[in-house]
Amino acid sequence: MAQRFGIGMQIKRQIKNLFIDRQSPLPIKEWAFSIMPEGMERGRRRLFWLLKKWSSYTVWEHHANAFDVFVKAYEDAVANWPAGEAPPEFNLHFAYEAQELYAQGLALLKQGNRTVWRDWEDGYLSKAESASFRAMESITSKESNELFGGERGQPRYDDWTPRLEQLRLLKEQASLAGVSLVREPTAMKYYGNDKPPAFCGEYFSEMDAEIDSTDRTTGLLRFGYAPLNCPATPELSNITVKSGERLPCDGIWEPVFSNHPSGKTDALNYFLKGANAPWVRDPERRAMHKEFVLPMTWQLVWEDRRYLDCQVPDESEYLDSDFGQENQEDTHASRTQPSITRVEGNHSCPQAGFWYTPARQDSRRKYERGELMPDYPESSYGATIWYWDTDQTTQ
Repeated sequence: MAQRFGIGMQIKRQIKNLFIDRQSPLPIKEWAFSIMPEGMERGRRRLFWLLKKWSSYTVWEHHANAFDVFVKAYEDAVANWPAGEAPPEFNLHFAYEAQELYAQGLALLKQGNRTVWRDWEDGYLSKAESASFRAMESITSKESNELFGGERGQPRYDDWTPRLEQLRLLKEQASLAGVSLVREPTAMKYYGNDKPPAFCGEYFSEMDAEIDSTDRTTGLLRFGYAPLNCPATPELSNITVKSGERLPCDGIWEPVFSNHPSGKTDALNYFLKGANAPWVRDPERRAMHKEFVLPMTWQLVWEDRRYLDCQVPDESEYLDSDFGQENQEDTHASRTQPSITRVEGNHSCPQAGFWYTPARQDSRRKYERGELMPDYPESSYGATIWYWDTDQTTQ
């Protein structure tokens, strides 16, 4: 542990030297963004793919639809489940607010208007994510209900029933894992800083220095599925902007260092047109309730011009579990967890395993890939939507 900590501190000092344009005392191969060149390139490609995914209309529409399914199930639970099992009715206020914000935000995004992720009055999708989080926060898990309790330290639910677990799975389908990748950076003014830091500055490099890993993509896992081997990123443009200057376009940007080649960093960020270019967190100066930042020059990697013609291109790769599967490593996660975890009735099963639908009780069963998923049009629940069960045991 001490050795790892020492390496991390050494790398942080090296980053600081680059920021203030001093000659690096360490060989360039040991610099944080190029410790493992092969892993760095893979991480750059995967993060670029994730930034395009989480800024896509298709993905946000998919999650808005999944949230509608959650809300319908939540309404049914509030109305019909007994006390001790029913979730609190108060959260429906946030649910209806989120549904309205989703509709407004998707309408604008479909026209190429990405102010929906700004931190101001038109940031409809950013606000929708926050409201949906509040709407779903009472649905925790069996472990959380037992260990952390609800109000006054007592478990919110008398018992974690199978119906509550199904509601939790619906929440999982509706949750947005990658919203922080596209949301406008904000300043931590209560930390004495009025300069917003970029989401990916030195963060990934610091994390990689602190863990034993030959794969720099470990930290990307929390943003959802991404193929291990993604296409190369495009050639850099000659457009640059400095911290505090107005960003001229939507797109993906990378930091510029005076003694490091362009296009060789995995610290990519999605920035929004009209916002001010952010700063980066100082990797060396830390203090309680205080945030320190450094100025940065940013270079445009890719300009996002999608939907300006009010047309949504084929973006199925962001929902397709088969994308890049031939290149996936043989891990338990890549074998069992598909990226398509929601399938409508009368459609083919995308991956063999256990699926369930709220449209029919006791619906959980195993389906083979390519098998037609049943539809129950007579169900009072509504549309038949099948969900991948994260518990793939046979019980």
